[in-house]
Amino acid sequence: MADPNVKFLVYLKKLGENPEGYRVAHLHVSQLPPGKKSRDNLSRAITTFTDLRNRYREGEVFLMKNLDIIFITADISKPALASVCEQVEQSFVGQAGVAFTNVHGGEAEFFTLFDLSHEYTPFLAWAEDVAGVAQAGHGQDPLAEPKGVVDLQLLGRIKEELQKIDITPMLFNQPVYHIGENGKTLPLFSETYISIQVLEDMFCPGLSLTSRRWLFNDLTEEMDHVVLSLLADPVERGGRKRMSLNVNITSLASESFIKFDAELPPEHRQGVVLEINKTDFFEHSALFAEVAPFLRGRGYRLLLDGLSLPNLLALDGDGLDFDFAKLFWSESDLAALTEEQMTRITTKVKGQQKILFILARCDSADSIRFAKSLGIRLIQGRLVDHMVKKDIPF
Repeated sequence: MADPNVKFLVYLKKLGENPEGYRVAHLHVSQLPPGKKSRDNLSRAITTFTDLRNRYREGEVFLMKNLDIIFITADISKPALASVCEQVEQSFVGQAGVAFTNVHGGEAEFFTLFDLSHEYTPFLAWAEDVAGVAQAGHGQDPLAEPKGVVDLQLLGRIKEELQKIDITPMLFNQPVYHIGENGKTLPLFSETYISIQVLEDMFCPGLSLTSRRWLFNDLTEEMDHVVLSLLADPVERGGRKRMSLNVNITSLASESFIKFDAELPPEHRQGVVLEINKTDFFEHSALFAEVAPFLRGRGYRLLLDGLSLPNLLALDGDGLDFDFAKLFWSESDLAALTEEQMTRITTKVKGQQKILFILARCDSADSIRFAKSLGIRLIQGRLVDHMVKKDIPF
């Protein structure tokens, strides 16, 4: 059965194209005592609103997961809608005194009315929240104990173990989606990567593999080797035809990559995107200039990874030999930018013809709205995965 909160959000987002004339009644049934939330009371209320809906242009009644009732319809006056809500309230509450908490703020009453003509945005934000879209997943717990660091001796043992074990359970895929004009999404390719969290849990619980950059960079070269060796095997590669790989520039000149390239059918190479971290690119730009023509000649596409919003201010896209650039969403970065800087970023992204931008770490509704505001059509993140799974339009 479809999630009713998601079904409600999908309906509301469709109204977003033209919310003029629509009003909403939100009945806070969930806050009633258990004895008042009977099936008969709910059924009578839904029947009442269904009959009312049929008298107007269009509309819908939703019974939410927490048993709240949402009624949306067009062209009804606020007094008329309030009158019906008061009748329904009597059937639920009667003369009993009930204390309500208004989840929208304002007066604590049994029902809350909205005029979507001018209240669509805040109501949509609430709907996204209850559908699990406002924030998919959670970041690091700010109260968690800080992790210790890995030393050179432990790093050596981890590198040895990586050579011995099957890394398949640590290998994850996260798609990059293209948003169409109709809000529908299509997967462009899937990023294939080793989970650092899984590595830490397996080899060094309580310690951070990323805290010492030079040690972590050394480890990523070993990770490149084991991933490339695994994916060079057609059986292990399986159905992965359109994928991206995080890889160091030095690894692109290694025997592991040469073997991977030799084993990959020519038609498959065109579906492989090689993700180069920005720091690696700037530190090894001369080597990148040497290998990039070979990679393009073999059919690979190239992606500059790990960009922040401030990076875009200094980025000359026309001078970079990349097909994609991956920008990481960050509310703190956005808040630190001046209006003039944001205007420059918007102009640069919208005016870029050579490189396609991807907004990654899209874990909030604000991040997707931000991508749309810049004209970015390629997105990636936990929220994106959630919305695609639930068939919620973008």
